[in-house]
Amino acid sequence: MGSPEQKPTKAFMSYAWTTLKHEEWVINLASRLREDGVDVILDKWDLKQGQNTFAFMERMVTSSDIDKVLIICDKGYRDKADSRSGGVGTETHLITPEVYGNVEQEKFIPIIAEKDEQGSAFLPAYIKGLMYVDLSSPERFESGYEDLLRNFNMQ
Repeated sequence: MGSPEQKPTKAFMSYAWTTLKHEEWVINLASRLREDGVDVILDKWDLKQGQNTFAFMERMVTSSDIDKVLIICDKGYRDKADSRSGGVGTETHLITPEVYGNVEQEKFIPIIAEKDEQGSAFLPAYIKGLMYVDLSSPERFESGYEDLLRNFNMQ
């Protein structure tokens, strides 16, 4: 990614633990991003026993050391974000002021992992106005993934 002296983009992935299949999808995306030079922070890899989960989430969302927060949107994430439940709800409380307080922000990027039967993205209310990357189907995945990598190179 970029010139050799440029530090890699550091990205935190915010997602809901909805199904084992979805968790595997998230891990596969994170692994591929790492292979392409992105320093991915993922709770399953970086949150250790004994650490405070809420402090970890807050640090990931608010730290200036984190260049991008990838918000992995599926039905479960949208439902938890909109109802402010679980860890997703906590992250929503932290992300919302960041998104609403700076309309020029580029740190928070919705990633569409799933769409409904009508083809609409499962976007939580607080990020409906943000441009997103669509990785929801095999037909869209590669072009969306390339768009995401280009976004990281713009650092």
